[in-house]
Order: sequence, then C-alpha cells, then structure tokens
Amino acid sequence: MSVDWSKRYRQGKTPWEKGQAHPELAALLEVHRDLVEAADHILVPGCGFGHDARLIDRHSKGTVTGLDIAPEAIEQARILTEKPGPRWVVGDLFNWQGAYDLVFEHTCFCAIPVERRPEYVESMARLIRPGGSLLGIFFLNPDHEGEAGPPFGVQREELDHFFGNFFEIRWSAAPRQTYPSRLGDGRELSLLLQRQA
Repeated sequence: MSVDWSKRYRQGKTPWEKGQAHPELAALLEVHRDLVEAADHILVPGCGFGHDARLIDRHSKGTVTGLDIAPEAIEQARILTEKPGPRWVVGDLFNWQGAYDLVFEHTCFCAIPVERRPEYVESMARLIRPGGSLLGIFFLNPDHEGEAGPPFGVQREELDHFFGNFFEIRWSAAPRQTYPSRLGDGRELSLLLQRQA
C-alpha cells in the first residue's frame, strides 16, 4: 500500500497538520538539552510544514534538516520559516543519504505501511552515526480500529522488537502534554534510542 502524500496536501486531507509543534517537544528539548546542543546534524523526517523542525532549530547549535516526500509540504515549510532556519529538502527517507547525530521522529513511523517498518528502522540505523540518537514521540494508538491507516498503530513491544537490533533504549516516558485529539491513556510514547556501535 502506498499513499500519494502530494495529493493529500493538495486536497487538504492532512489531519496530522496541527498548526504547531508537538506540545511535548519543548519539554523534551529541555530534558535532553545536552544531546540537542551537542548535535551538529539533526534530521526531522516526514517534517510536513516544519513546526517541529523549526522549534528544534531554535534550540540547536547545529544544522537541522527537514525532509518530506511531498513538495507541497516543503514549499509551505519554507513559507512559514523566518531566516535563518532549518534546511528544507524534498526526498524519500528510504533513499536519503547522510550522517546525523540526532533524528527526531514524530508521525513519520506511524505513516509508513506496517510491512515497511523494518526498512524504516534500517534507514535510521544507516543515517544515524554510531553513538547518535533517535528521539521520538511515537503515536501508538490512532482513533481507528484494525489495519486501516495511515496512521498505523504500534505496541511498545513491537517498537522494542523493531529497533532492538540496532538501538538501545535509553529513556522512555508518556508525554505529559499532547494535542487534544490524542488525550487518553497510552496514545503516545516518547523514546530516546541510541545507535549501537
């Protein structure tokens, strides 16, 4: 199954677009300040209109790259960004090349068809340098039932399984703040994963 993300943006069918960075992101950036400030290269895959990437950029001393497969998303991200700001790029995560100290994940993993999740993890392992980190807010429990999506739900145990071969879980917590539509027990999980050598 594939999604025409450009068509979704053109039609305005973008329920993931909330008009702001994730409400928990500022707290995560504070908790993990040393990690963020030490990162020379940061990637935000599936960045959409770039709200998360812009907030990270304000806390970072390095280069933040917002990557999205939809040109329409990147065009809007550029419009919304005052200079200086993140570097905006149209590209496919699965074919993207680079070496990053930190990747921030939010709604990219859950948008990928379930059968491609191993490819996502392999891409993260390839893009994040040994010792680097994946910091994410994973959307575990979408509103719909069953296999319908995106977004596609995931269990904590599945995350441990998918990432376990390449990453060590260093920290996890349920977000204290989120969007009103995601309020409820067990809807999201914040994770910090470190790329193994």
